[in-house]
Amino acid sequence: MAVNGALAAPSAKRQRRLLADGSNVERRWLLWPPLAFFLLTVAGPVVALVHQALSGEDNAFAEALQSEVFVASVGRTLLLAVVVTAATVLVGTIYALAIAVGPVWVKALLMGGLLISLWTSVMVRTIGWMLLELPTGAIFWLLNKLQLRSSPIEIYQTTAAMYPAMIAVMLPFAVLPILAAVLAFDREQLRAATIFGAGPLLTLGAVVLPTIRQAMISGGVLVFVMSMGFYVTPMLLGGPGNMTVSGIINAQLNTANRADVGAAMSLLLVGGTVAIYLVADRLFKVSERWG
Repeated sequence: MAVNGALAAPSAKRQRRLLADGSNVERRWLLWPPLAFFLLTVAGPVVALVHQALSGEDNAFAEALQSEVFVASVGRTLLLAVVVTAATVLVGTIYALAIAVGPVWVKALLMGGLLISLWTSVMVRTIGWMLLELPTGAIFWLLNKLQLRSSPIEIYQTTAAMYPAMIAVMLPFAVLPILAAVLAFDREQLRAATIFGAGPLLTLGAVVLPTIRQAMISGGVLVFVMSMGFYVTPMLLGGPGNMTVSGIINAQLNTANRADVGAAMSLLLVGGTVAIYLVADRLFKVSERWG
């Protein structure tokens, strides 16, 4: 019996080792599809941009950083991203809470609006905002009918025109992570707060918001990163005098015929956005939330 036990022990060890080796092989095979996808969609374009930026006779990065138009667009883009992120997270939190606690018809209406927004093209939604903001568009028509304004409004192709449209476009990306956190919220905490005499505002500030804060930050980081590189809405509503970084890059490629400078600006935008994300991840552990 002792001999049989001694023989069985190595056999069991070999079986476990073989199973572990097989599991490692399976994991390595599972890594290939996402790795290939990353190489094709991320690493490949970045390498092409680096090659394009270095293909010119002059230092394209130095030209980009010395361009007053580009530097001004960076400040404009950062301001747009910060304001849109703050407003979108605020509105998105209210929106998610309304879906969670509202009656059935309110939930259906808000969820329907959210899904329609996701399913509708960004171009279509932006053109809709154009029709609203034109000098004699829908906003002017309403104000004129209410006898609040008789002269055309001057909103279209200004900096202010970009903000409400960008908030509307980005809203679903803030609502969805916040809504997931709200729906996973432990209702017993609300009952405990009520039992101890906390009012609605105190319960919201001391119980609800701290619980969903991480989801708000995750949604905010996602909105900020997307806003930094957004092209369609700022270009159509802000106009040529209020271009963001993406608009300046497009002008370098299609108008100035400086593909090397455009590629350098693209790399600076990508690098800056990645750096901001890494800082946010370091401070708020955003990747853990998404993972």
